[in-house]
Amino acid sequence: MPELITPEEIIEQVPAWRDREVSFEMLHGGLANRSYSVRVDDERYVIKALTQAMGDFNLMIPLDDVCRNTVAAGQSGVGAKVVYAFPDMPALVLEWIDGVTLTTASLSAAEYIPRLGRGVAQLHRRSPAFNNEICIWKFLDDYLDLVDKHALPTPDGIMDYLTIIRDIQGALAKQALTAVPSHNDLLALNVMDDGDIRLIDYDFSGMNDPAFDLGDLAMEGDYDPDQVAKLCESYFGAHDAVQTARVRLFGVAAQYTWALLFVGMHYLLPEAPAEGFNYWAEAESRWRWTRSKLDADDLPQVMSLASGVSG
Repeated sequence: MPELITPEEIIEQVPAWRDREVSFEMLHGGLANRSYSVRVDDERYVIKALTQAMGDFNLMIPLDDVCRNTVAAGQSGVGAKVVYAFPDMPALVLEWIDGVTLTTASLSAAEYIPRLGRGVAQLHRRSPAFNNEICIWKFLDDYLDLVDKHALPTPDGIMDYLTIIRDIQGALAKQALTAVPSHNDLLALNVMDDGDIRLIDYDFSGMNDPAFDLGDLAMEGDYDPDQVAKLCESYFGAHDAVQTARVRLFGVAAQYTWALLFVGMHYLLPEAPAEGFNYWAEAESRWRWTRSKLDADDLPQVMSLASGVSG
């Protein structure tokens, strides 16, 4: 397994930084890749060293797609602008966003929900097309294959609910929207506020149904149905009962799939996670949340509505 590229090696690739005072420090928050804050005289940047290990096990999209999609997202004004790209390393040099990183609690704050919906809409509508097509079902199939191939233990009961997840997949297919450039990993650490909503880290990105980003975001913020409706109204511009139901279901599908992602990360990645993060505990926590939604009394009603069946 190749070693992660060092910040010094990335810095050496930037001719404009030679003979200048350059310093760096690691940024916290990355679970697989490594990001660093870099000072070049009085200028600031972020450099991101991409790890091949996630790609080797199909845990994320190919690194070439990560680089290309990050460039496109930066052109939208929602992602960080790419200053230099070194896909052969692979590494990126990004603009420094002078803002605050959101927390899980702030994702669900009343003042943030409509701003988040509009911010996601700006990425979807302003970004050039991404380099790949992806959906949560592709990730799910890849992670299930890994569980089977490597005989990985999984959180108790998770495989017993796969049939219901496949039923949700069928319901979501009936009122699908045209694919747009999507982030696909909108946990709080990937959302910043510099006066505008900025979305960073495109490791799972691709052309996808726009309702997925909304569902993934609502799941990460643990939104109740009213909060999901407010998020959707800010995105679509008006209430849409069918798409709001689809957003709720995508949140469940995302959480189920990400639970299996963290199973794979726990057993397959060669290095311990940054900051002592516990992949297995994360997998179990995400599965507990998902199971509560799959056992909810209103799930059949939400599935019918998402399918376009009223009443």
